[in-house]
Order: sequence, then C-alpha cells, then structure tokens
Amino acid sequence: CTQCDEAWCLHACPVEAIKLDAATGAKVVLEDVCVGCKVCTIACPFGTVNYVADTGKVQKCDLCGGEPACAEACPTGAITYIDASWTGLSRMQQWADKLGNQNAAA
Repeated sequence: CTQCDEAWCLHACPVEAIKLDAATGAKVVLEDVCVGCKVCTIACPFGTVNYVADTGKVQKCDLCGGEPACAEACPTGAITYIDASWTGLSRMQQWADKLGNQNAAA
C-alpha cells in the first residue's frame, strides 16, 4: 500500500472502517467496523486492499505501527520505508501544481 494522500479506499468505504492513524500516517482498517463489502478493494487503483475470506473483512498495510516488517525482512533492500518529507515530495507536488495551473490557464 502506498498510503495515498487522497486515499480512495478510505473515501469509498460506506461504513468509515478505514481511518487515518495520526501517529504513522497509515490508512488502517478498523476490523470491528468493516462489514466486508469490498468497495474499498474496487476503489484502490493499486490493488493493495485485499478481502480475507476467513474473516469476512478486508486488510491492507498498516505500516506495522511505523516499523514495517516487510522492509525489515526484505533481503535485498528493495522495500524501504522513509519519511515522505525526506524525499522532497512537497517540492515535487508544488512543481506539479505549478505545471497543472499553467496548463489549465492555457
């Protein structure tokens, strides 16, 4: 899960079973609220929300409380977990907004 800023899974959920974890920034599934309707699985453009038949609920990455086990276990270092602000993401977004605004005005 890319933990999208504009999380389509979160917005699609009809029972508000996906919430933002303020501590980690992860969009997490509240299992006690989830009704297993699978709308979020359809809404996710990356296919990272999965229905679990055994529980009748969905599951997705919750960043393991801020220490993703997948990143720790990856033997090749292909999976990493970094703070988005470290990547310069905000500068990239500002540039994209600037380009978008210019194209809209043209």
